[in-house]
Amino acid sequence: MKTIAVISQKGGSGKTTTLLNLAVAAQQAGHSVLIVDLDLQASATDWHKVRVDKSLHVQPTHPAGLPELLKAAERQGVNFVFIDTAAKTETDTSAAIDAANLVLITCRPSVMDLRAMRNTIRLCKVHEVTPHIVLTQIEPQGTLHIEAGDTLDQLGVHVLDAGLGRRVAFHHSVIEGLGVTEFEPDGKAATEVRKLFKAICQLVGVPSRRRDDVADHPAEDIPA
Repeated sequence: MKTIAVISQKGGSGKTTTLLNLAVAAQQAGHSVLIVDLDLQASATDWHKVRVDKSLHVQPTHPAGLPELLKAAERQGVNFVFIDTAAKTETDTSAAIDAANLVLITCRPSVMDLRAMRNTIRLCKVHEVTPHIVLTQIEPQGTLHIEAGDTLDQLGVHVLDAGLGRRVAFHHSVIEGLGVTEFEPDGKAATEVRKLFKAICQLVGVPSRRRDDVADHPAEDIPA
């Protein structure tokens, strides 16, 4: 089981939207997936309430309950756990960092977001974890995301090549309890999410598609 924590001390970074879309992409690739909602705003839980397909489970909990919840998920054969955290709250973020195999920090390519990023990176360093950065809400035109990547590289963190653009599909799909790969499977947003999920699978050392799902999707990311 691989546990992915998606964190940001800055609100509006696209943290929950990124997490939900990765979780949907993981399930579509044949993985058993659990979303853990540590955020008191419960955005992931609210998304699940309007979702028609309830097979992708969202479980609200608190930091003290996280270890037992993860143990139960592993016993039940869950492949991926995605942990959503609250902005500006260090207690649940710290618990998520400690539990995760991979920590992702979402960040918009803006000056204010980059400044706020320093505190999130500091928190990861306290826990001796090197996070990976996902740039979100990237404008279709311009070079701000390139400049942001250079700045973050100087802070000693790795910026993933697979970022997410500013696309209306992310907004509309969340309202309907969907991921963009369900809402608009052939759209640019869906392509970006699949690319990001594949990059994450490479980081944690698992195929992006389960071997027992290969009959439906042959010759895709299955190791020899």
